[in-house]
Parts: sequence; C-alpha cells; structure tokens
Amino acid sequence: MELCRDYFPTRAYRIAEAKMGSLLGAERDRLDALAARLGRPQAVGPDNLREELPRIVEFTKAYHAAYDQYLKAVLPQQEKPIQCRPACGNCCHHYPMSVEPFELIYLYQEIRKRGDLITIMEACLGRSENFNNLFVKRLGEVDSEDAAEDMALHDYFSMWTPCPFSDAKGDCGEYAFRPVSCRMYFSQTDPCYCKPETLQTELNESYIVYLPDNIEEALLGISEHYAALDLPESFFGGLLSLNAYEGILG
Repeated sequence: MELCRDYFPTRAYRIAEAKMGSLLGAERDRLDALAARLGRPQAVGPDNLREELPRIVEFTKAYHAAYDQYLKAVLPQQEKPIQCRPACGNCCHHYPMSVEPFELIYLYQEIRKRGDLITIMEACLGRSENFNNLFVKRLGEVDSEDAAEDMALHDYFSMWTPCPFSDAKGDCGEYAFRPVSCRMYFSQTDPCYCKPETLQTELNESYIVYLPDNIEEALLGISEHYAALDLPESFFGGLLSLNAYEGILG
C-alpha cells in the first residue's frame, strides 16, 4: 500500500512532508556546493569521510526524526489500527534493501563502539552470502533481475534468519539507529501472521509506508554524493563495506 498526499491531504501530513522536503533540500544543496568546491561529482569520498562524519550523523538524526513525524501524520489515517508491538521481531527476518548510504554510516558509527563488532560483521557476511546465493539461483530461473531479487527476498525470509541486532526476545538492539527501511513496515493483523507461511495470504495485512516522489528524488540526489564510497544498498552488505573503511573512521 502506498501512502501519499493523494490519500492523506491532512494538515499534519502537509507539515510533515514540507519539513522533510526542506531538510533534504538543504542537505542536497550543501553537498552540491561541497562537490563544486572540491571540483568533483560527489561530495563525500574516502578522503573526507572522517571530516564529514559529524554532519552525516547530525543530518541522519534529523532525517529519522522527520520520517517519524511523517509516520505520525500518516498512520492514524488507516482504517485498522497497527498491531505491531514490542518484542515481535517477525519483520526483522527480512533482508533489508534500499538503505541510504548516510544511514549505513550513521549506524556503523554506533555499532563500531560495541565489543562484539567482529561477531556482528561475521553475521552480516553470512546473511549477505545467503542472499547472494539465493539471488544467483533465482537469476538462473528467470530472465529479469528485478523478479529474481523479489523471489530471493521471499526465499531469504522463508529461511527465518533473524537480524543480528535482534535479541532473544525479538527486540532490536540498535532500535534508535535503525534505517528507514526498518521503520516503514507495519501490519494491521496480528504479528503471528507476519511469517513466511502466511505473509502472502489474506490472513496478513502488512504494508510499507513509502515516501512521496519528491522526497524520494531529493534522497536520490543526496545519496548520489556518496557514490565514491561504493556502498551496496543492502543493509548487511552496506555495513560490511563500511567495515573496510574502519581505519578512516577511527
């Protein structure tokens, strides 16, 4: 289900969308100006990543706060109440994709403080390898990469592998720093139906709260400035790639 202003032209929605648009527009302008001063297409690269870290963290915090405000404007408009609750964690068995590079950097800056960073990286590696194997298998069965990816994502969910940040109860250990890809998934039915065997049945009424097109365009403009870092859009793959910059980030 795509939620946009065509369906929710409320004052709260308009305020939330305008706030997010203003925030993203200012950051895109800043990065455009920085790239121009540096005389290159992208503003952020390995050479100035450490220098940019404080601003990346500040911006990502503001972006997440703006998205949470957007959710508060959108979710009350649903006909059925949200059934998600603490310690569910079923959706944390998905393979998150479309994670923005600045979100990956923000999260990695936090998890690198943990004493179990090596264990976390090993877990990310295993999950990335599992998904890549599923994708290659499906790619041999269909002609479309998009179709193969969709099938591999469902295959991965069916493996029921929890996120390495989930604890035994199902709570997220890095909840405050999770990317928008982890913030946008909701269910209007009991979490017990957010499982592989019922996910694509009428018993499950889950959906994603997408962003408006103008916001997505602004995000694209910002993320393009991180292209020199060559970070995958996948959650686990992106964190693994950032680990290669450990010497720069330290």
